[in-house]
Amino acid sequence: MDKDIILETKELKTYFYKKKFMSKDKRVIKAVDGISLKIARGETLGLVGESGCGKSTFGKTVLNLVPATSGEVLFNGKRIDDLSERDMFTYRKKMQLVFQNPYSSLNPRMTIREAIESPLRTYKVSKVDRKQMVESICESAGIDSTL
Repeated sequence: MDKDIILETKELKTYFYKKKFMSKDKRVIKAVDGISLKIARGETLGLVGESGCGKSTFGKTVLNLVPATSGEVLFNGKRIDDLSERDMFTYRKKMQLVFQNPYSSLNPRMTIREAIESPLRTYKVSKVDRKQMVESICESAGIDSTL
C-alpha cells in the first residue's frame, strides 16, 4: 500500500432492491456499480454527474451510512466498510462530504462562525480549541470570522 493513499475504494457497489407492484420479482437499482479509486493525502475529489446518478450514495457508502452491497473501502490502508457504527465514529471525524447544493447544505440562519463551529461541538472539541480552529479556518479561507 502506498503511504500517500488516504482513501481507497475497490469495486464498490451499492444496490437497492425494489419489489415490483403485485409481483414476487424484485427490481435491482444499481446506485453505485463497481467504483475503484484512490485519493492521496492532500487531494480533493469532486464527483460530477446528473441528478440521481449515485454521487451522494457513493459518499454515504464510503462513510458507511449506507451499507455496501460489495467491494471495499480502505482508510489509511485499513478496511472500514465493515466496522460498527461506534467504530466508524472515529473515521467519520476525518472525512467530509460537501453536497452540491450549498443552499440545502448550509443553514442561512447560522453565521459563518456558527456553521464552522457546529461540527466541532459534535466532536466535543473544547471551547478554546473551537475558537482557535474557527479563526484559523476563516483566515485561511479569507473569510471574516466575525460574520
